[in-house]
Formats: sequence, structure tokens, C-alpha cells
Amino acid sequence: MISTFFIISAICALLVQLVFQLVIRSGLNKVKPSADDFDLDEMPLSVIIVARNEESILRRNLPSVLASRYSNFEVVLVDDYSSDRTKLVMEEFASIDKRVKVVVNKEAFPGKKGALNIGIEAASNEYLVFTDADCKVDKEWLRHFAVAYASGGDFVVGHGAYDRGTSWFSEFYAFEAHRSAMLYFAAAAQAAPYMCVGRSMGYSKSLFNKSEGFKPFKHIQSGSDDLFLQSVKGVARISLVPSAVTYSLSPSSIKRWMVQRKRHLGAGKHYPFNILLMIFLYEITNLLIPLAYLFLLFTKSEHIPLLTFLVIIRILLFRSNAQIFSGLIRSNDDISQLWWTEYPMSWLNALISMNIGLMKKEAWTTRR
Repeated sequence: MISTFFIISAICALLVQLVFQLVIRSGLNKVKPSADDFDLDEMPLSVIIVARNEESILRRNLPSVLASRYSNFEVVLVDDYSSDRTKLVMEEFASIDKRVKVVVNKEAFPGKKGALNIGIEAASNEYLVFTDADCKVDKEWLRHFAVAYASGGDFVVGHGAYDRGTSWFSEFYAFEAHRSAMLYFAAAAQAAPYMCVGRSMGYSKSLFNKSEGFKPFKHIQSGSDDLFLQSVKGVARISLVPSAVTYSLSPSSIKRWMVQRKRHLGAGKHYPFNILLMIFLYEITNLLIPLAYLFLLFTKSEHIPLLTFLVIIRILLFRSNAQIFSGLIRSNDDISQLWWTEYPMSWLNALISMNIGLMKKEAWTTRR
């Protein structure tokens, strides 16, 4: 009886996963690579960066934005109640580069939404681009956004990647971000957008002002990226640009990862039911497969050859999808080779999520 239950569970989970992987493949095939030869008159862009107690990080990363090959842009730096020298560092950059503008957050929205409001109001241009102080960008990053806007988009979804680092933990985390982005890019291409990241995204000032902005979820600590996307997805012209990549350092410890995970879950529980159901089905069937398979292997079930075949097909499809997404990113570092880390990270994510309620409340910033 128990063996029959595990057989049925394993086959159902594998079939669901195979369907998911095929839908993901279909979605990724709909994501068009960013055009290299687009005839572009450089429209003005406003890059908005909110920082809290990040003086050294700003010194390290802001030069990569200012070094962009795209020339027509300003950078709006928002000091979000910093208690260190962050504002002074911002003013130093402003004193030597006229493209830099410094403003101070005076709103009381939780998280960084109030600071973003201030930055949006201070922006001189219609088309906005967002990243974080702990992100580095390449010289073509802004051009990808400009091409997306010039092509008719008014909400641009980029990719916030993490450096692989040198430890097994940082590599695992970097691939988890890759997998997560692959899923939400594929879903958005299938007309079901549910997520983006503030490390690399943009939208027009008009879209923000015509909507309710962050007001519908102003009481939530996070959500200035994904919840805002969901609030405007019915009216926004969404452009998917996975090659607009920013790079951040992976969390250096599981504790810091738990802080980030808590913030993500804080917004995730407010997702629409159909999105939550989709995510739950994907993750739970993915976790059930090794459990059921190992049990049947231990009991020497006669169905092991069939299950092994289905597992291999699922692995090949997932690996292929990860490689397709790497191609869309156009990264020299093919992170898809870490496809095998999916299951260890899935289990770590599940364990951390179950214990997340034991943690104390954290600020929106996640320092290492």
C-alpha cells in the first residue's frame, strides 16, 4: 500500500515537472535577445539608487554605472536615513560628476518604498532605471534599457545576478538566482508576470504616476519591485531584457541568506493565489521526486526503470532550459553548468523557509 502511494506520487510529480519544464522552454523561446544593431537616438534616462549605510559599497560600485557607454543619463542617489557617511560619499560623487544628483528620504513608508518615491519625484527624465548600491553593471547595461523603452516598453525587467565567488555556498546561491530568474522570465513571456528584482529593472514615470504607485502595499516591508509589477501588469507594456544584468556579491553566510529569504517571503505571501499555487506546485513536486525515488529504490520496486527514465528526461530538460537562459543573459560565465545544485538549494530553501519565523525583524538592506 505504501509502495503504491510512493509510486503514484513519484510518477505524478515527475509528470508535473515535465509539463513545467516544457512550458518554461516555450516561454524562454519567446524571449527575444536584445538587439545589438538597433538604431537608437539616445533618450534621457534616470538611474535611481537608494542606499542606507553603504558608504564603502557606493565607492566600489557606483563608478561602474558612471562608466556606461550610454551617455544621456543622470544618476539620482537617495540617502535613506543613513547613520554613516553614505550621504557624504554621495555628495563627493555629485561634486565631481554633474550627472549625479543627491536627495534625502523624508517619507515614512516601510522598507525602501519611501526612498524610491523621493527618487522618482527627483528624476528629471521620463524613463527610469533602478539598481542597488551593491550592484555592478557592464558598460552596455543602460543601453539595453534604452532599446527596450525605444521599442515600446514601459516596464523593463532585467536580471539581477550574483557572482559565483569561490565557495560552494556562493556558487549554489548564484545558480539559485539564475534558476529563479529563468522561472519568472519564462512566466512573464507566457503572459503571467509575477516577479522582477530591484537590482535591474525600470519603468516609465508616467506608468508609476498613473498607477497607485506603492500605496496598495505600503504597509509591507518589501515588494517595491515584484508587487508593483503585479499591480500594473494589466496595463503595462512589459519588456523582458535578461541581458540587462547586474552583479552582486552572494551572501557570505547562511544567516545573511536567511535575512534575504525573509524579505522575499514577506512579499511573496501577498502574491495572487494562482501565482502562489503555481510556485507551490513547482517546488513541492520538485522536492517530492528524490524522496519517492529513494524510497522505491530502497524497496527495490519494479517501477524503478520507468522512474529513472522520467528523472533523466526531467534533468535533461531542466539543464537545457538553464543553458538557454544563460544564452539570453549573454554571460561569459556559463552558470548553467551548475544545474546539479538545484536539489541541494531547493532543500536548503525549504528548510530556511520553515525556520524563517524564528528570526528577528531586519531592515530592508542586507549587509554581509
